[in-house]
Amino acid sequence: PEQPMYLLRNDGAKKHRGLNGFFDMEGDYFKKRVRYLTMEQFIKIEGHPGGQFPVPVEKTEHLIHAARVCNPNRHGLGWKSENEPSCDEIHDYLARYATQPNITATHHQCLVFDKGMFDKGVPDDPESAAKFCSSGKRKLVYVTKQMQEPSLLYIQGGKPPTRMLAHYYGYLHFTDISIGNYYKRYIRDLLHFRHEIFCAAGKIVKFLQDAAKAQGFSTDDEGGGGYSSLHVRRGDFQYKKMKVSADEWYANTKEIWKQDEILYIATDEKDKDTFFKPFSSAGHKLYFLSDFNDLVGLDSMDPNWMGMIDVVVASRGRAFAGTFRSTFSGYINRLRGYYGLSMKDSWFGQLKEKNMMHEFHNVNLDTYAKEWPDAWMGIDADIAPSQDIL
Repeated sequence: PEQPMYLLRNDGAKKHRGLNGFFDMEGDYFKKRVRYLTMEQFIKIEGHPGGQFPVPVEKTEHLIHAARVCNPNRHGLGWKSENEPSCDEIHDYLARYATQPNITATHHQCLVFDKGMFDKGVPDDPESAAKFCSSGKRKLVYVTKQMQEPSLLYIQGGKPPTRMLAHYYGYLHFTDISIGNYYKRYIRDLLHFRHEIFCAAGKIVKFLQDAAKAQGFSTDDEGGGGYSSLHVRRGDFQYKKMKVSADEWYANTKEIWKQDEILYIATDEKDKDTFFKPFSSAGHKLYFLSDFNDLVGLDSMDPNWMGMIDVVVASRGRAFAGTFRSTFSGYINRLRGYYGLSMKDSWFGQLKEKNMMHEFHNVNLDTYAKEWPDAWMGIDADIAPSQDIL
């Protein structure tokens, strides 16, 4: 159901959004490859008196309303809405009929797909599974035939104890590399921002590259670069130690940038001109998303897309420096990995973590602190990620 999402409530006329507001799930390319029902469709098909999971007639319209848009009841975050039914009504309906497996993507478990375990109860590659789950001594949980038996399986991913707060590739493991990489390609190729977001970002990238060429900078063989980029998270960022001053940002990254190189900065800092003075004083021409309102028509676009446009523009820079523990910076790096850009050209602005993307690590408990090369490395050739490839 549509509902308010964290940091995505910038449209005064409509605070609720569904995934299709950001990902292109209604396009033919997606629908041909991914079969799904909306919650509303599911209730209409299976919730009638003759369906598998009937809803009392007097409650049907109310539940269908909740399936379209609901209130997640997270009062502490200002998400309360007296005009919308609670999302708990959907949870309660599903929980009434469904089997709920005892799995979680938090710091306690990893979920492993192994053909031998599924078919015969004996894993084909227990070493691969044990290695993947070894970080933090997570409990290894295999996918079994018993998980396929229920007519309705419900994973309540938004609440404890089954909360799915992790990168999918840091929680799910396929002992057959070829199958695991197939699904990583599946995510890369299908679960991406809407085309309108990429088109808007493409106009900005072209402007930046044209400006860079006028200064004598060139793009790379893949059509990226010409400029470099940063993501500087400020605002309400919960990891206070990661919020360093502009002087520290510049001191920690100054050798990364070419002399007088154009820098595109994705940031939620309000006083941009003052805060980023160390960079402009060093001779860099700075650009921010707000500089491109007329070029792209930002005022006529969904205001919740602004951060996503920022992500795409920043991902195409020659070099990139992000904020450690920001999932925004993390996704920029994942896109750079998808594009085939070297992680040797990605840094963090925090000195201790600065070179972390240059080193290979198995995905660990701190999964969402950054993105990991498992998401993109070798996935087109069925190769396991390693330091040698990095």
